[in-house]
Amino acid sequence: MVVDLHVHTAISSRCSELEPREMILRARSMGLGALAVTEHGTMHGGQVACELGREEGFPVFAGMEVYTPGGDILVFGVEEEIPPHMDFRDLHRLVREKKGMMILAHPARGYWGHRRMYKGLPPREVLGNVDAVEILNGGCSYHENVMATRMASESGLPQVGGSDAHALRELGRCVTVFPRVAESLEELMAMVKGGECRAAYLEDTSARNAHNDAVYARERGPAAGEPASHRDGLSEGR
Repeated sequence: MVVDLHVHTAISSRCSELEPREMILRARSMGLGALAVTEHGTMHGGQVACELGREEGFPVFAGMEVYTPGGDILVFGVEEEIPPHMDFRDLHRLVREKKGMMILAHPARGYWGHRRMYKGLPPREVLGNVDAVEILNGGCSYHENVMATRMASESGLPQVGGSDAHALRELGRCVTVFPRVAESLEELMAMVKGGECRAAYLEDTSARNAHNDAVYARERGPAAGEPASHRDGLSEGR
């Protein structure tokens, strides 16, 4: 399954021109298996996109991006609204209480926060309190993504990718590849936290093929005489 884990829409992000239905149709045509809408400090845009995704038969996961002094954080699994600016420790406490997930976004971009109020690199201690690092971001340079990859590797954290798209032309530039289809947000979070994922550029043909292989294996069912648990890994680790 190939997922763009970092997308903003015009519903809740003034900086975005992405209309949710058009975004979903484009994502499907590109071969993506799902999207994650991560508006700034609100779940509203993600919830709207999720509903449209159900109408279109295309999975959309709702999250949000939160500004903190420790870095911009992609948050999943928290339903209530979160202030667009929040102390990192307070956010960490809230997300852990809700059994959610925190991903450090674009850590090597050189700035973060509202109106780029913080400069440099996020504090190193933040890496010890997030579940994963976005090592490939569609809005970052190759050098910045390499730096982010090094940070995640040195910390032993799972690595994900997201386009950070604000326009159709940006959608899917960077993605996260999963070994099987996530049937729910909880399953998606479990795979990320467990390191069952990898970041990729969409033009990587193996990333494109991963989604098709997972869907094919899921739909065909086990071959004659083949145990269901051997279904190309789709039942393994669920």
